Amino acid sequence: MRGGVFALLHRLLSEKGHCKGGILIEFTFSIPVCIALLFFIHDHYRFYELQSKIRSSAYLAASMLQQIKNAKTDKQLTKYDFGRIAYASCLNFFHTNAMFYPYPFGIYYDVDFFYVKKISSDKYQYQQCYGSTGNDCTSPSGMNMNCKSILTKTSAEIDAIHPDLLCNNIGEERVLVECCYRRRYAAKFDKSQLGFLILNPKITTAHDGSTYNFFIYDLVITPKPGLFPGKVE
Repeated sequence: MRGGVFALLHRLLSEKGHCKGGILIEFTFSIPVCIALLFFIHDHYRFYELQSKIRSSAYLAASMLQQIKNAKTDKQLTKYDFGRIAYASCLNFFHTNAMFYPYPFGIYYDVDFFYVKKISSDKYQYQQCYGSTGNDCTSPSGMNMNCKSILTKTSAEIDAIHPDLLCNNIGEERVLVECCYRRRYAAKFDKSQLGFLILNPKITTAHDGSTYNFFIYDLVITPKPGLFPGKVE
């Protein structure tokens, strides 16, 4: 009788030891999976955070575009206006001088304004203006900014830029506001500079033809009368 009890206890302890060993093995294998899952969740949050930031910058730029000349008699925009708009609209993500050289995040900020005015059934007046923290500028006073020459384009060419730029009536104006975070040094960029641990942000091409853009947001608006075309200097 006593021998049978000891045999039963020995068997139970042996089974308990095996159970503990199995749990330990499962836990050991689950650690890398849990860590990878945490990194994946972190990167997705970072992705949507940056996407939200660039969207907010586009709306900020559009709002400032409409309001910046309210107190001025001459409403026509200049390249300096686009430079100021670009700098102010990127402060929701960049802090201090992080948008300038030496680009601690590995990116700089660019905002382009594509202006169109329908002048006939198939012809449009077209101009590109922009403000950017690229070209190794180190402060707001050295912003990369310009108003390019006014061109004439067909409806098909305007549609290729963005379908929402097509106007219904002659004399109608529209502006595409395009904001993006653009990689500065292709060879030196490290995704960890933007806070990514696993995911690599997708590279896209902007409407101005530039490559190495990580995040882009487009917004089409109707500008106030007199703002465009920007002054070509």
